Amino acid sequence: MPTPATLTHATRRKAVVADLLLFSVAIFWGSNFVFIKSVVERTTAIAGGSIVAGTMLYLLLRYVVATGIFAAAQPSSWLKASRRDWGMGSLLGAFYLTALVLQTIGLQRTSPGVSGFITGLSVAMVPFLYWAVAKRSPGRWQIVGAIVAFVGLGLLSLHGDFTLSWGDSITLLGTLFYALHIMTTGFFAPQVRPTTLAITQMAFSTLALAVVTPFVVHITLDLPWQVWAAILWTALSGTIYAFFIQSWAQRYTTSTHAAILLGFEAVFAALAGIIAGMDAVTWRLVAGGSLMLAGVLIVELLPTSKGVVAEIEAEEGPAAGGGPSAP
Repeated sequence: MPTPATLTHATRRKAVVADLLLFSVAIFWGSNFVFIKSVVERTTAIAGGSIVAGTMLYLLLRYVVATGIFAAAQPSSWLKASRRDWGMGSLLGAFYLTALVLQTIGLQRTSPGVSGFITGLSVAMVPFLYWAVAKRSPGRWQIVGAIVAFVGLGLLSLHGDFTLSWGDSITLLGTLFYALHIMTTGFFAPQVRPTTLAITQMAFSTLALAVVTPFVVHITLDLPWQVWAAILWTALSGTIYAFFIQSWAQRYTTSTHAAILLGFEAVFAALAGIIAGMDAVTWRLVAGGSLMLAGVLIVELLPTSKGVVAEIEAEEGPAAGGGPSAP
């Protein structure tokens, strides 16, 4: 029978692995901003110039590919899913799909770096959303961190008349839904097998897109190879891999801790944008982005003094470390 010390060591080891895998998701998500911006420019042109139509066409094809591959590779994950599993997956899928649609539309009217930094604000939002649901005060440092992050947003995005651009505003709204997705995944992940939680989210999103997209754009498969290559890559890296890793990893770390690591998406989005020539290294990008990163790190790191394992036990209980093993 394992001793408490053995269980603690195993939990810490899983927490480290979970953190590394979540960081890898941030790398893929951040670098994919460049691919998504380019592919939606192409699908927008094919769709007659409508950004919304181009976005919906791209996302529908991406999710059909991702869900088809994952469902074929893991048939038991959806065939054996309970009604409760489908309910949780559908709610998460609704949050994530809404965020992704808004972010992808907004990306066409801003740069990958700016979009990434705004999306990173989900880190600062998660503790306050968790406070609203679980009635746990975020604390003074989290309030300070949120203020610093939003000052950075203002420096990065506000115009001379103190207004946000259309693209930045849409992206900020999408960020709220990303924060809801991260927080809710923290509640649901210990209760459902990772593959089941991933496929139910993906299946719900695919169904929703299949219902809505025909009303927005004529669906065509006659697309350039560059579009299909980007669809396949983002389906594999940004959907299948990311959904599975997040569903598994958030069983062994908290939603706020996961948000820190996923927030590094902003850094990799900016780096990819600069390399691709879509972002310029300006003082506003550096100063605003630095303040936003500083803010989200203040939010998450300063109040955390008990360590990852203690956080898991306090936030999610024994299920986080002793739930069903991942396949």
